[in-house]
Amino acid sequence: MKKNFLIYVEDPRFGGPHQFTLNILDFLKSKYNVSILLSKKENKIFLSKIKKKNIKFDTLNIIFLTSKFSQILKYLCYFFKDILELRSYLKKNSTNIIYSISGFYSLKIIIASLLLNKKIIIHFHDTFCNYFFLKLGFFQKFFIDLFIFSSMRSYSFYKNFLGKRNYLVTQSFIKISKAKKNKIKKKQKKGFDIVSISNINPVKRIHTFLDVAKKLNKTSIRFHIIGKVWESQKNYNDMIMRQLKEKNISNLFFYNRLNSKDIKKTLSKSDLYLCLSEYESSPMSIWEAMSYSLPIISSDVGDLKEFNKKFSFGYVLDNETITDLDKKILKIYSDKNLRDKFGNNSKNFVLNKIDLNKNIKNFQDKIFEVCTN
Repeated sequence: MKKNFLIYVEDPRFGGPHQFTLNILDFLKSKYNVSILLSKKENKIFLSKIKKKNIKFDTLNIIFLTSKFSQILKYLCYFFKDILELRSYLKKNSTNIIYSISGFYSLKIIIASLLLNKKIIIHFHDTFCNYFFLKLGFFQKFFIDLFIFSSMRSYSFYKNFLGKRNYLVTQSFIKISKAKKNKIKKKQKKGFDIVSISNINPVKRIHTFLDVAKKLNKTSIRFHIIGKVWESQKNYNDMIMRQLKEKNISNLFFYNRLNSKDIKKTLSKSDLYLCLSEYESSPMSIWEAMSYSLPIISSDVGDLKEFNKKFSFGYVLDNETITDLDKKILKIYSDKNLRDKFGNNSKNFVLNKIDLNKNIKNFQDKIFEVCTN
Protein backbone atom coordinates (compact mmCIF):
# COMPACT_ATOMS: atom_id res chain seq x y z
CA MET A 1 0.00 0.00 0.00
CA LYS A 2 1.38 3.42 -1.00
CA LYS A 3 2.13 5.90 1.76
CA ASN A 4 0.60 9.39 1.76
CA PHE A 5 3.30 11.89 0.78
CA LEU A 6 2.50 15.59 1.28
CA ILE A 7 4.46 18.38 -0.42
CA TYR A 8 4.08 21.51 1.69
CA VAL A 9 4.52 24.93 0.06
CA GLU A 10 4.04 27.75 2.56
CA ASP A 11 5.15 30.50 0.13
CA PRO A 12 3.60 29.71 -3.29
CA ARG A 13 5.07 32.67 -5.20
CA PHE A 14 6.49 30.83 -8.17
CA GLY A 15 10.27 30.44 -8.49
CA GLY A 16 13.02 27.84 -8.87
CA PRO A 17 12.05 25.66 -5.85
CA HIS A 18 8.49 25.39 -7.17
CA GLN A 19 9.71 24.37 -10.62
CA PHE A 20 11.96 21.70 -9.11
CA THR A 21 8.96 20.39 -7.16
CA LEU A 22 7.04 20.05 -10.42
CA ASN A 23 10.02 18.30 -12.02
CA ILE A 24 10.14 15.52 -9.41
CA LEU A 25 6.39 14.85 -9.28
CA ASP A 26 6.46 11.96 -11.76
CA PHE A 27 9.02 10.09 -9.68
CA LEU A 28 7.10 10.68 -6.45
CA LYS A 29 3.72 9.74 -7.94
CA SER A 30 5.09 6.36 -9.05
CA LYS A 31 5.87 5.37 -5.45
CA TYR A 32 3.57 7.39 -3.17
CA ASN A 33 0.11 8.94 -2.94
CA VAL A 34 1.27 12.50 -3.52
CA SER A 35 -0.66 15.66 -2.72
CA ILE A 36 0.35 19.31 -2.47
CA LEU A 37 -0.71 21.76 0.23
CA LEU A 38 -0.10 25.45 -0.42
CA SER A 39 -1.10 28.85 0.88
CA LYS A 40 -4.03 30.60 -0.77
CA LYS A 41 -2.40 33.99 -1.33
CA GLU A 42 -0.43 34.70 -4.56
CA ASN A 43 -0.59 31.08 -5.70
CA LYS A 44 -2.13 31.58 -9.16
CA ILE A 45 0.93 30.70 -11.28
CA PHE A 46 1.99 27.67 -9.23
CA LEU A 47 -1.59 26.44 -8.94
CA SER A 48 -2.12 26.57 -12.71
CA LYS A 49 0.97 24.41 -13.21
CA ILE A 50 -0.13 21.93 -10.53
CA LYS A 51 -3.50 21.50 -12.23
CA LYS A 52 -1.78 20.56 -15.48
CA LYS A 53 0.00 17.76 -13.59
CA ASN A 54 -3.32 16.20 -12.59
CA ILE A 55 -2.35 15.87 -8.95
CA LYS A 56 -4.37 16.28 -5.77
CA PHE A 57 -3.92 19.62 -4.03
CA ASP A 58 -5.43 21.70 -1.24
CA THR A 59 -5.09 25.32 -0.17
CA LEU A 60 -5.17 26.76 3.33
CA ASN A 61 -5.07 30.36 4.48
CA ILE A 62 -1.57 29.98 5.94
CA ILE A 63 0.37 33.23 6.39
CA PHE A 64 3.85 33.23 4.86
CA LEU A 65 6.67 35.68 5.54
CA THR A 66 7.62 38.54 3.22
CA SER A 67 9.78 41.62 3.76
CA LYS A 68 6.72 43.80 4.48
CA PHE A 69 6.38 44.74 8.14
CA SER A 70 2.60 44.29 8.08
CA GLN A 71 3.04 40.74 6.78
CA ILE A 72 5.57 39.93 9.51
CA LEU A 73 3.06 41.07 12.17
CA LYS A 74 0.35 39.01 10.54
CA TYR A 75 2.64 35.97 10.48
CA LEU A 76 3.25 36.29 14.23
CA CYS A 77 -0.41 36.93 15.09
CA TYR A 78 -1.64 33.86 13.21
CA PHE A 79 1.32 31.63 14.07
CA PHE A 80 -0.37 29.25 16.54
CA LYS A 81 -3.67 29.27 14.67
CA ASP A 82 -1.85 28.15 11.50
CA ILE A 83 -0.07 25.36 13.38
CA LEU A 84 -3.35 24.00 14.72
CA GLU A 85 -4.91 24.21 11.24
CA LEU A 86 -1.96 22.31 9.76
CA ARG A 87 -2.12 19.69 12.51
CA SER A 88 -5.81 19.17 11.81
CA TYR A 89 -5.13 18.83 8.08
CA LEU A 90 -2.34 16.26 8.56
CA LYS A 91 -4.49 14.19 10.90
CA LYS A 92 -7.58 14.33 8.67
CA ASN A 93 -5.63 13.22 5.58
CA SER A 94 -3.60 10.49 7.31
CA THR A 95 -0.35 12.00 6.06
CA ASN A 96 2.70 9.76 6.52
CA ILE A 97 5.55 11.89 5.16
CA ILE A 98 5.85 15.67 4.76
CA TYR A 99 8.27 17.29 2.31
CA SER A 100 8.67 21.06 2.70
CA ILE A 101 10.53 23.25 0.20
CA SER A 102 11.01 26.20 2.59
CA GLY A 103 14.11 25.33 4.65
CA PHE A 104 14.05 26.59 8.25
CA TYR A 105 11.09 28.84 7.33
CA SER A 106 9.09 25.58 7.54
CA LEU A 107 8.70 26.12 11.29
CA LYS A 108 4.89 25.81 11.36
CA ILE A 109 4.73 22.51 9.49
CA ILE A 110 7.66 21.15 11.53
CA ILE A 111 5.78 21.82 14.78
CA ALA A 112 2.54 20.43 13.34
CA SER A 113 4.30 17.24 12.22
CA LEU A 114 6.02 16.92 15.60
CA LEU A 115 2.66 17.06 17.39
CA LEU A 116 1.53 14.04 15.35
CA ASN A 117 4.89 12.25 15.23
CA LYS A 118 5.06 12.45 11.43
CA LYS A 119 8.20 12.07 9.33
CA ILE A 120 9.40 15.30 7.74
CA ILE A 121 11.91 16.15 5.01
CA ILE A 122 13.11 19.74 4.64
CA HIS A 123 14.62 21.00 1.39
CA PHE A 124 16.91 24.06 1.50
CA HIS A 125 16.89 26.06 -1.74
CA ASP A 126 18.74 29.04 -0.28
CA THR A 127 22.18 30.08 0.94
CA PHE A 128 20.96 32.62 3.47
CA CYS A 129 18.51 32.57 6.36
CA ASN A 130 17.07 35.16 8.74
CA TYR A 131 19.08 35.14 12.01
CA PHE A 132 16.02 34.36 14.14
CA PHE A 133 15.03 31.32 12.08
CA LEU A 134 18.64 30.20 11.90
CA LYS A 135 18.84 30.09 15.70
CA LEU A 136 15.51 28.28 15.90
CA GLY A 137 16.92 25.82 13.37
CA PHE A 138 19.32 24.53 16.02
CA PHE A 139 16.30 23.08 17.87
CA GLN A 140 14.31 22.18 14.74
CA LYS A 141 17.04 19.86 13.46
CA PHE A 142 16.30 17.21 16.09
CA PHE A 143 12.80 16.67 14.65
CA ILE A 144 13.72 16.54 10.95
CA ASP A 145 14.30 13.16 9.32
CA LEU A 146 16.20 14.36 6.25
CA PHE A 147 17.84 17.63 5.18
CA ILE A 148 18.24 18.21 1.43
CA PHE A 149 20.48 20.99 0.13
CA SER A 150 20.45 22.24 -3.46
CA SER A 151 24.17 23.06 -3.54
CA MET A 152 27.38 22.68 -1.60
CA ARG A 153 27.20 26.40 -0.86
CA SER A 154 23.81 25.90 0.76
CA TYR A 155 25.13 22.98 2.81
CA SER A 156 28.21 24.99 3.85
CA PHE A 157 25.99 27.80 5.17
CA TYR A 158 23.91 25.46 7.35
CA LYS A 159 26.32 22.64 8.24
CA ASN A 160 27.37 24.06 11.64
CA PHE A 161 23.74 23.76 12.76
CA LEU A 162 23.34 20.17 11.57
CA GLY A 163 25.76 18.14 13.62
CA LYS A 164 25.52 14.53 12.43
CA ARG A 165 22.02 14.73 10.98
CA ASN A 166 20.91 12.82 7.88
CA TYR A 167 21.42 14.98 4.77
CA LEU A 168 21.82 15.00 0.99
CA VAL A 169 23.37 17.58 -1.36
CA THR A 170 21.82 17.53 -4.82
CA GLN A 171 21.40 20.18 -7.52
CA SER A 172 17.93 21.24 -8.67
CA PHE A 173 17.74 19.11 -11.79
CA ILE A 174 15.77 20.06 -14.88
CA LYS A 175 13.98 17.97 -17.48
CA ILE A 176 15.73 18.13 -20.83
CA SER A 177 13.58 17.09 -23.78
CA LYS A 178 14.94 15.08 -26.70
CA ALA A 179 14.55 18.16 -28.91
CA LYS A 180 16.75 20.25 -26.61
CA LYS A 181 19.38 17.49 -26.43
CA ASN A 182 20.04 18.08 -30.11
CA LYS A 183 21.96 21.15 -31.22
CA ILE A 184 19.65 24.15 -31.41
CA LYS A 185 20.00 26.09 -34.67
CA LYS A 186 19.47 29.80 -34.15
CA LYS A 187 17.99 31.88 -36.97
CA GLN A 188 19.94 34.86 -38.27
CA LYS A 189 18.68 38.12 -36.77
CA LYS A 190 19.73 41.68 -36.21
CA GLY A 191 20.99 42.73 -32.81
CA PHE A 192 22.20 40.83 -29.77
CA ASP A 193 19.71 39.71 -27.12
CA ILE A 194 20.55 39.16 -23.45
CA VAL A 195 17.89 37.53 -21.28
CA SER A 196 17.33 37.06 -17.56
CA ILE A 197 14.46 35.16 -15.93
CA SER A 198 13.95 36.72 -12.55
CA ASN A 199 11.18 37.85 -10.24
CA ILE A 200 11.56 41.58 -9.67
CA ASN A 201 13.18 42.21 -6.28
CA PRO A 202 16.37 43.80 -4.84
CA VAL A 203 18.07 40.42 -4.28
CA LYS A 204 18.10 39.95 -8.09
CA ARG A 205 19.87 43.34 -8.43
CA ILE A 206 17.59 44.59 -11.18
CA HIS A 207 19.01 48.09 -10.58
CA THR A 208 22.40 46.82 -11.85
CA PHE A 209 20.75 45.83 -15.13
CA LEU A 210 19.82 49.49 -15.54
CA ASP A 211 23.44 50.56 -15.07
CA VAL A 212 24.89 48.18 -17.65
CA ALA A 213 22.04 48.76 -20.11
CA LYS A 214 22.71 52.51 -19.86
CA LYS A 215 26.40 51.97 -20.68
CA LEU A 216 25.51 49.85 -23.73
CA ASN A 217 22.48 51.90 -24.78
CA LYS A 218 23.99 52.94 -28.14
CA THR A 219 24.96 49.41 -29.24
CA SER A 220 22.72 46.77 -30.84
CA ILE A 221 22.57 44.91 -27.51
CA ARG A 222 19.10 44.45 -25.99
CA PHE A 223 18.27 43.26 -22.45
CA HIS A 224 15.10 41.30 -21.64
CA ILE A 225 13.97 40.54 -18.06
CA ILE A 226 11.10 38.07 -17.67
CA GLY A 227 9.66 37.90 -14.17
CA LYS A 228 6.66 38.44 -11.97
CA VAL A 229 6.17 41.52 -9.79
CA TRP A 230 4.74 40.24 -6.51
CA GLU A 231 2.71 42.43 -4.19
CA SER A 232 5.56 42.79 -1.68
CA GLN A 233 7.87 44.18 -4.39
CA LYS A 234 5.63 46.77 -6.05
CA ASN A 235 7.50 49.70 -4.51
CA TYR A 236 10.84 48.36 -5.77
CA ASN A 237 9.39 47.76 -9.22
CA ASP A 238 7.95 51.29 -9.33
CA MET A 239 11.39 52.69 -8.47
CA ILE A 240 12.98 50.64 -11.28
CA MET A 241 10.40 51.84 -13.81
CA ARG A 242 10.98 55.48 -12.77
CA GLN A 243 14.73 55.16 -13.19
CA LEU A 244 14.29 53.43 -16.55
CA LYS A 245 12.39 56.47 -17.78
CA GLU A 246 14.58 59.10 -16.09
CA LYS A 247 17.80 57.60 -17.50
CA ASN A 248 16.22 57.31 -20.96
CA ILE A 249 17.21 53.64 -21.30
CA SER A 250 15.75 52.26 -24.51
CA ASN A 251 17.43 48.82 -24.69
CA LEU A 252 16.01 47.20 -21.53
CA PHE A 253 12.61 45.50 -21.66
CA PHE A 254 10.51 44.01 -18.84
CA TYR A 255 7.89 41.26 -19.18
CA ASN A 256 5.71 40.88 -16.08
CA ARG A 257 4.83 37.23 -16.58
CA LEU A 258 6.16 33.70 -16.12
CA ASN A 259 4.52 31.93 -19.05
CA SER A 260 6.49 28.80 -20.02
CA LYS A 261 5.91 29.24 -23.75
CA ASP A 262 7.10 32.85 -23.67
CA ILE A 263 10.20 31.88 -21.69
CA LYS A 264 11.11 29.05 -24.08
CA LYS A 265 10.54 31.27 -27.10
CA THR A 266 12.73 34.04 -25.65
CA LEU A 267 15.54 31.66 -24.66
CA SER A 268 15.59 30.08 -28.12
CA LYS A 269 16.10 33.52 -29.71
CA SER A 270 18.63 34.88 -27.18
CA ASP A 271 22.42 35.09 -27.42
CA LEU A 272 23.47 35.32 -23.75
CA TYR A 273 22.00 34.67 -20.29
CA LEU A 274 22.70 37.13 -17.47
CA CYS A 275 22.14 36.50 -13.74
CA LEU A 276 23.05 39.12 -11.11
CA SER A 277 21.46 37.61 -7.98
CA GLU A 278 23.04 38.29 -4.61
CA TYR A 279 22.44 34.70 -3.56
CA GLU A 280 20.88 31.54 -4.96
CA SER A 281 21.49 27.91 -4.24
CA SER A 282 20.93 25.97 -7.47
CA PRO A 283 19.92 28.55 -10.11
CA MET A 284 17.37 26.72 -12.25
CA SER A 285 16.89 29.63 -14.63
CA ILE A 286 20.59 29.36 -15.51
CA TRP A 287 20.34 25.59 -16.02
CA GLU A 288 17.35 26.13 -18.30
CA ALA A 289 19.25 28.76 -20.32
CA MET A 290 22.19 26.38 -20.66
CA SER A 291 19.92 23.74 -22.16
CA TYR A 292 19.43 26.21 -25.03
CA SER A 293 23.23 26.41 -25.52
CA LEU A 294 23.49 29.94 -24.13
CA PRO A 295 26.76 31.29 -22.73
CA ILE A 296 26.43 32.55 -19.16
CA ILE A 297 27.51 35.65 -17.27
CA SER A 298 26.56 35.43 -13.61
CA SER A 299 27.33 36.63 -10.12
CA ASP A 300 28.95 34.00 -7.93
CA VAL A 301 25.87 32.06 -6.78
CA GLY A 302 25.46 28.44 -5.75
CA ASP A 303 28.24 26.16 -7.02
CA LEU A 304 28.50 28.00 -10.33
CA LYS A 305 32.14 29.08 -9.93
CA GLU A 306 33.34 25.52 -9.32
CA PHE A 307 31.32 24.18 -12.25
CA ASN A 308 32.66 26.91 -14.55
CA LYS A 309 36.27 26.02 -13.69
CA LYS A 310 35.68 22.57 -15.14
CA PHE A 311 33.24 23.26 -17.99
CA SER A 312 34.04 26.90 -18.99
CA PHE A 313 30.58 28.08 -20.02
CA GLY A 314 31.02 31.83 -19.46
CA TYR A 315 32.07 34.30 -16.77
CA VAL A 316 31.33 34.14 -13.03
CA LEU A 317 31.82 37.57 -11.48
CA ASP A 318 32.73 38.55 -7.93
CA ASN A 319 29.47 38.59 -6.02
CA GLU A 320 30.24 41.78 -4.10
CA THR A 321 31.43 44.13 -6.82
CA ILE A 322 30.23 42.66 -10.19
CA THR A 323 33.12 44.49 -11.87
CA ASP A 324 33.68 44.82 -15.63
CA LEU A 325 30.22 43.50 -16.47
CA ASP A 326 29.93 45.62 -19.60
CA LYS A 327 33.40 44.52 -20.77
CA LYS A 328 32.51 40.83 -20.31
CA ILE A 329 29.29 41.32 -22.27
CA LEU A 330 31.13 43.09 -25.10
CA LYS A 331 33.74 40.32 -25.23
CA ILE A 332 31.10 37.64 -25.84
CA TYR A 333 29.15 39.98 -28.13
CA SER A 334 32.13 40.64 -30.39
CA ASP A 335 33.65 37.13 -30.47
CA LYS A 336 31.41 34.54 -32.14
CA ASN A 337 33.92 31.72 -31.65
CA LEU A 338 34.04 32.37 -27.92
CA ARG A 339 30.25 32.61 -27.83
CA ASP A 340 29.88 29.25 -29.58
CA LYS A 341 32.47 27.63 -27.31
CA PHE A 342 30.71 28.82 -24.14
CA GLY A 343 27.32 27.81 -25.55
CA ASN A 344 28.43 24.29 -26.44
CA ASN A 345 30.02 23.86 -23.02
CA SER A 346 26.78 25.03 -21.38
CA LYS A 347 24.82 22.33 -23.17
CA ASN A 348 27.39 19.64 -22.27
CA PHE A 349 27.29 20.69 -18.63
CA VAL A 350 23.51 20.41 -18.19
CA LEU A 351 23.35 17.14 -20.11
CA ASN A 352 25.94 15.59 -17.81
CA LYS A 353 25.28 17.21 -14.43
CA ILE A 354 21.76 18.69 -14.36
CA ASP A 355 19.63 16.36 -16.50
CA LEU A 356 16.92 14.99 -14.18
CA ASN A 357 16.82 11.49 -15.68
CA LYS A 358 20.57 11.00 -15.35
CA ASN A 359 21.03 12.43 -11.86
CA ILE A 360 17.89 11.73 -9.84
CA LYS A 361 18.95 8.39 -8.34
CA ASN A 362 20.59 9.68 -5.13
CA PHE A 363 17.54 11.83 -4.48
CA GLN A 364 15.24 8.85 -5.06
CA ASP A 365 17.25 6.57 -2.78
CA LYS A 366 17.36 9.05 0.13
CA ILE A 367 13.63 9.75 -0.02
CA PHE A 368 12.90 6.02 -0.15
CA GLU A 369 15.23 5.41 2.81
CA VAL A 370 13.33 7.90 4.99
CA CYS A 371 9.91 6.68 3.88
CA THR A 372 10.63 3.00 4.57
CA ASN A 373 12.45 3.28 7.91
